[in-house]
Amino acid sequence: MTALVVLEAVVIALLVVLVAGLLRSHAEILRRLHELGAGETVPDVPTMVAAPRGSQTLMITELSGVTPTGGAATVALAGSRGLVLATFLTSGCSSCRPLWRGLGRPVTMPRKDIRTVVVTKGPEEESPATIRNLAPSGATVIMSSAAWDAFQVPVAPYFALVDATRGRVIGEGAAGSWSQVAELAGRALGDAADDARLHAGTAQRIEDTDEELRRAGIDPGDASLWSPPGDGGAS
Repeated sequence: MTALVVLEAVVIALLVVLVAGLLRSHAEILRRLHELGAGETVPDVPTMVAAPRGSQTLMITELSGVTPTGGAATVALAGSRGLVLATFLTSGCSSCRPLWRGLGRPVTMPRKDIRTVVVTKGPEEESPATIRNLAPSGATVIMSSAAWDAFQVPVAPYFALVDATRGRVIGEGAAGSWSQVAELAGRALGDAADDARLHAGTAQRIEDTDEELRRAGIDPGDASLWSPPGDGGAS
């Protein structure tokens, strides 16, 4: 009987040591994860400027759908003027709520010709009544699931800045506040301006090269320009 008690005490002692070791190991793992940044609070929508899709031409030339009151609505994305900030929001995401509330407040955008258009999914996926309650008076809201598909929206809230003159996306990304949206738009416009200067410089260099060729008696596209290296043109 005494031997059994002693054996039980030894087993309990070993279990205590084992549990203590596991707790210390767990604490060390947590400490190292904390040093690496794990476990920290992550905002619902990080500030992010996604790379624009190569300033590509849009697959659609307009945002078309219905309003929360049931009327038809269309906003041109090509052959128009200014910039359209397509703002993709839903009624369900918590990160969208501050943006819905901020629609009725003035926001300083980098350009005055930026027009904000809220795009929700269509009435088959969103409640028009809920959207009416969320959208302040005067906000332009279009309900269109097709627009979400055309822009390949990865997450809500999401924003795409469109040059309505050329029908091209010049910047896109996610943001959690209107101030972050304004920053996103400013960066996109800056990048677009840099691209325009680069293209203008390239075009000017091509024009200068063509002029030099003309002075040498060679017109642009002359067959001699396409002769293989070492080919003097004689047979």
